[in-house]
Amino acid sequence: MLSSIVERAGSPAQVAAEPTSTSESTKGGDLNALGHGGYICLHKTTFPLPDQWKSFDELVKINQDGLGPKASDIVKAIKTFTTSPTQALTAEDFQSLILAMVAQESNGITNLINDGGLSHGLLQVQLRNGEKPVACDPNSCTEDEIVKMLQQGVYGHSGTAAAEPPGIAYYLRSESPGPSLRMYNTGSLPDRGDYSKTLNLKSTQSYVSDVGNRLSGVSWKGFPNKTWLQQMCGFQPADQQQ
Repeated sequence: MLSSIVERAGSPAQVAAEPTSTSESTKGGDLNALGHGGYICLHKTTFPLPDQWKSFDELVKINQDGLGPKASDIVKAIKTFTTSPTQALTAEDFQSLILAMVAQESNGITNLINDGGLSHGLLQVQLRNGEKPVACDPNSCTEDEIVKMLQQGVYGHSGTAAAEPPGIAYYLRSESPGPSLRMYNTGSLPDRGDYSKTLNLKSTQSYVSDVGNRLSGVSWKGFPNKTWLQQMCGFQPADQQQ
């Protein structure tokens, strides 16, 4: 979930290059053999390139049954994001990223609240600008409310102004998807050579790896739990970090 934003990484002049393939991941063969939906441990800076992602329509088919009663409205709302914040991603790539993040953050539960009441909604936003998180009951949530809820996670607000933290679009303007996801999740990129490293010990070390796997087509049905991720990938669960 989106942890408390303590600090924000700046925009360094040199951005770490994304690796060329998920095949660089360690233990990939072992994990596939175990049948956990093909999950591959994405260590260090390993993250799939956009041309290795499933298409948006494919990701919808894979995830729709796991996105709750408002799945159709969520998909329609994501399709309203027709402009990518970076030339490195097409509009469809950007939509795919948003969908994968929704699956990771909330499983489509529109009224989900975590982190002691700090993280809200489909993208578990924690807003800095004084704007209140959009909240709605899944039984009555409208498509317009869902769009505004997603805007808060994408742009840092529900309006039309320039993107600001902690919106994912803010980070994508100067970073590739891997480091952008780390900064969205925890507000900083403490180790440019390892996207699982965090400053906040209560953060989700596997976050970037999880979203990368979702983009690659790993289904919610067989997605591994935190115990498996710790044993097979070495990602420490947030509630067990010292």
